Amino acid sequence: MSELVIVIIGAVVLVGGVILYAVISTATGMEEDANQNYIPDWIEKKFPKIFKSSKDLD
Repeated sequence: MSELVIVIIGAVVLVGGVILYAVISTATGMEEDANQNYIPDWIEKKFPKIFKSSKDLD
């Protein structure tokens, strides 16, 4: 049971870290974000199936 808790905590920390990086990097101007959705444009272009609402990107 404790292994499951550790895996869940690890997954939450990993996903939270990626989201935190995306928000901080776009808010500070380190990454470009043309449509102001706090997701860097290079991530939207690399994973287009996840971000279907990004119609203004190539």
